[in-house]
Amino acid sequence: MSEVFAYNPVPVRVVFGYGALNSLRDEVERLSLSRPIIICSPGRIKVGQQLAHQISPINAHVCDAGLTAMPEEAYSRVMAEIESEKCDGIIAVGGGSPVGLLKAAAAHAHLPGIALVTSYSGSEMAANWYYRSGGEQIGGASQEALPKTVLYDPELTLSFPAALSAASGMNAMNHAVETLYSSETNPVVQDLSEEAIRRLGRSLPRIVDDPSDREARYDALYGAWHAAMFRAKLGLSHVMAQRCRSLFGLVHAQSHAVAVPYAVAFNRDAAPDAMRRIERALGVDDAARGLYDLNARLGLATGYKALGVPDDGLDKAVDIISGMDFSNPRPVSKDDLRGILGQAFGGAPPVN
Repeated sequence: MSEVFAYNPVPVRVVFGYGALNSLRDEVERLSLSRPIIICSPGRIKVGQQLAHQISPINAHVCDAGLTAMPEEAYSRVMAEIESEKCDGIIAVGGGSPVGLLKAAAAHAHLPGIALVTSYSGSEMAANWYYRSGGEQIGGASQEALPKTVLYDPELTLSFPAALSAASGMNAMNHAVETLYSSETNPVVQDLSEEAIRRLGRSLPRIVDDPSDREARYDALYGAWHAAMFRAKLGLSHVMAQRCRSLFGLVHAQSHAVAVPYAVAFNRDAAPDAMRRIERALGVDDAARGLYDLNARLGLATGYKALGVPDDGLDKAVDIISGMDFSNPRPVSKDDLRGILGQAFGGAPPVN
C-alpha cells in the first residue's frame, strides 16, 4: 500500500485536439466577455486579427505587445490598453511571452483569460507571473494569474520551426523529469510525467525530421500539457538552466535542454524509481544517457560552451547557484555543483 498523498489539480479548463481553436467563441461567451484584449507577438498580428474576426460580433482589441522575455514596457503597454480600451478579459495566442503577459496582466487587472498555446513551454499551467525591469525580474504567484481556459490545438504548432520545437519540447521534458523526483511528487503526477516523457521522446525526433507530421505534433502538445500539469519545487536542473540563462543571455528552452541529462545523472542512485520511469518511457537502459542522446538526435547543443558561454563562466555559475535554495533528492555540495556544471559546460555524455 502506498502512503497517503495530496494532489491539487490545476484549476484550468482545457479544450484539446485538432479543431480546438474553433471553440474560441464559445469559450469567450462562456466567460461573458464583451471586449477582450488579444495579446500576440508583432509577428502574429494577422493571427490576432483573425481571432478577433472569429469571435465577432464581440468587439475585441488586438495588442501586439508579446515581446520575447516580457520586458516591462510590454507589460505596461498591455495594462494601459486594457484600461483605455475598457477590456473585460484577456486572450493570448503564442508561446511563453504572450501567455506570460496574460498571466501578469490577469493577476493585476483581475480579469479572466484564455490562452491559445503555440509552443511546449507549459507556462499556461503555472500560477507564477513576472516581467523584466532592467536586469531584474519582477514577479509573484497568484491563482488569478492562471487562464480560465486553455485551448491546445496542434494546428497552431505546425508552423513552429523544428529547431525551436525541439528545444521547447526538451524544456517540457525537464518539467516532467523533475516532477518524478520532487519532494512533492505523488502517484498521479508521476503517471502524468511518465506519459509526458514517452510522448515527447517519440514525437520530437519526428517533428525534427518532418515539422508537418500531424500525429507527432499532437503527441508533443499532449505530452507538454501533461508535463505542465504539475510544477515541482525548483530543482537542480531548473536552477542550473535558469541561472545560466540569466547569467549568459541564453535562450530559455535551450538552457533547459542542456541541463536535464546532467542533473539526472547526478540523481541516478538517489531516485531509482524515477530513473526506471524515464528509462521505460524512452526505451533506454540509462535515463541520463537517453536524455543526452535525445538532445543530440534533435540537433540541440549538449553543452553550454556550444551555446557561446565563455570558459570563465563556470566559476560565476557555481558561486551563484551554490548560494540558492532548491529541492533535490541528493544533497548538492559546492564541489558536486562544480562537477555537474563542469560536465554541462563541456557537453560530453554525463557521468555520475
